[in-house]
Amino acid sequence: MFTKLSEQFTTAMKSFSNTEKVETAMKPLNSLVELNTKTIEQLVSQQTDLMTSILNDSIAQTKALSSQTDFTAAVESQKVFTEALQAKFSASAKEAQDVVTKTSEEVSSLVKDSMAESTTLAK
Repeated sequence: MFTKLSEQFTTAMKSFSNTEKVETAMKPLNSLVELNTKTIEQLVSQQTDLMTSILNDSIAQTKALSSQTDFTAAVESQKVFTEALQAKFSASAKEAQDVVTKTSEEVSSLVKDSMAESTTLAK
């Protein structure tokens, strides 16, 4: 077992002397890093947009409530605001889930393709 492992290690080390083989071997890792970076950027952008929207809506709601003189109208206004806020949170969660699902599918595809390619190269 150790002999075979040692032979595989030696073969791998020899292959690293060839720059093209190293680049080929690193391609899946580079693709994975790019994919993760893109996903994080999308999620951060979505969260930034959500928080900006919530902050702006909260400021507008505070101004609207401060000018209300009717208690019933104030309660109704707050109810509408809260429902809109819940809808925004739900939509944001769905968008984030969609991004994560898409990324997961792309990672699975990348791993599958890499395994197929490494099997082909090993033969």
